[in-house]
Amino acid sequence: MTPDTQAARQVQLLVVDTQGRLLLKREASPPHWTLLGSALAHDEDYPAAAIRLLFEEAGLTCPLGPLLRQRAHTAKAGQTGEERFFLVRCPDTQLDTHDNAQGRLMLDDSRDATPCYAWWPLSEIQSSESDTFAPSWLPELLASVLFSEMMMPTSAARL
Repeated sequence: MTPDTQAARQVQLLVVDTQGRLLLKREASPPHWTLLGSALAHDEDYPAAAIRLLFEEAGLTCPLGPLLRQRAHTAKAGQTGEERFFLVRCPDTQLDTHDNAQGRLMLDDSRDATPCYAWWPLSEIQSSESDTFAPSWLPELLASVLFSEMMMPTSAARL
């Protein structure tokens, strides 16, 4: 694989806290909220890229969960590649954050190029305009993760 084709490999992280909120990053152009994600570095595998990205972008050291989805995508200049989506369960909020009026946790939102991060509950994601989030099927993916976890039997339920 050449460096040009490796640049098309992407990893995306569905980071969920103990309250079922999803950590999203605001992109400026076009304006929308998206998952933490990035291209893989040369000779990097998907799990290693996911762990690196989680720490570099959000300062989190949570364990990497399962692969949720993978898809082919078209990158810039028509280059095709693969994008993999991993679940990350964040056992507690580790970011240096403060509460905002909506009850989400958000990093300082300055006017420079620094990305803004926020914890979004599923109910707010579902009630927002469809073009607020990318990919557009993000609410369905989060709902499926949260619903499948609610359906998992607990040890007490098995007795």
